[in-house]
This record gives sequence, C-alpha cells and structure tokens, in this order.
Amino acid sequence: MGFFDPQVCEVSKMRISLFLSSTILCCVLLCPALQAQETAKPLFGDEKEELINPARDVSLLISRGKYQEAIELASSELEKNPKNLNLRFLQGVAYTDMDKTQEAKEIFEQLIREFPEVSEPYNNLAVIYAAEGNRGRAKELLERAIANNNRSVTAYSNLGDIYVAEAAEMYAKALKLSPKNSILQKKAETLGSLK
Repeated sequence: MGFFDPQVCEVSKMRISLFLSSTILCCVLLCPALQAQETAKPLFGDEKEELINPARDVSLLISRGKYQEAIELASSELEKNPKNLNLRFLQGVAYTDMDKTQEAKEIFEQLIREFPEVSEPYNNLAVIYAAEGNRGRAKELLERAIANNNRSVTAYSNLGDIYVAEAAEMYAKALKLSPKNSILQKKAETLGSLK
C-alpha cells in the first residue's frame, strides 16, 4: 500500500458524507422544535405574550410606521420604569416621524439634561433644528455631542452634513459675485454632489 490508497479515500468520503447527512438531519429535526419553543403558549396563566424587551417592540412598531402604537406602548412601559432611556428616546423618534417636532424636542431636551453623556438625543435634536433651518443650533448640539462622546460616528457625520450645507451656501454666494469663476464652479459642483 502506497501513500495514496483509493480504499482509504473512499472510506473517508463515506465518513464525511455520513457526518454531513447526520448534521443536516439534526438541523431538520431540531429547527421545528426550536421554533415551536419560541411560539409556545404557557400552560397556566395569561396567554398573552410577555414583553421581554419593550424597547425592541417599540422600535419594531416605529420601523413598521405604527408611530401612535409605538408611543402608546412606550408610555405604558414608562409608567412602570420612567427612567428608561431607550423607551424615552424611541418615544421621541416616534414623535419626530409623526412630524410632532415640539413633543420630540421636549423629550430630547430632557434626555440631554438627564444623560448629557449620551450622544443620540443631541443628534436627533440637531436633525430637527437643521430641518427647521436652524443650522446654528444644530451645529452647537452636534459639537456638544462630540465633546461628550468623541466616538459618535453619527454626530461627526451630521456635523459634516451641516458644514457641507454651509460651504455650499458660501460658494453659491461667491458665485453670485463672480459667476464665471471656474474654481468656484468646480467647488460648488463638488459640494452639490455630496448632498
């Protein structure tokens, strides 16, 4: 028998094939059991599903466009735990998505007072102010967010968007004064492509 024995290779192939078959069979048999376990109803007591993670549920409602339901669920859960940062933040997001910016502003402002180290309320409040045309306030909020958490990618990105908008405005003004200036035109075009 040499280094390469065809019979040994056939046995190895059969073992690998058997292993793969048994692995697939286990997955086929176990997956339905795991799924049934996830949807199983309790034998005793209330049949309603228990809210294990209300913030996840509120977020899911928001992603489905069910903002009022999200606000109601968040409010209900906040009665039990009024300091829950995630639920309060998501409530503000839902108000923003419903164009109820005053309610959203109040929530984000309160979160900033209570949790100044968390950058997300700054970001969301800045987006509201920027949408209202108040880039100065938006910039101030984003700079505070970065000062409190210099690892916030979103804050840097949003602040960059504000700078781009301001730069585009300045180049537009400069082009009004010098419409044939090719350097200004290229810069304005480049900024325009970033929007």
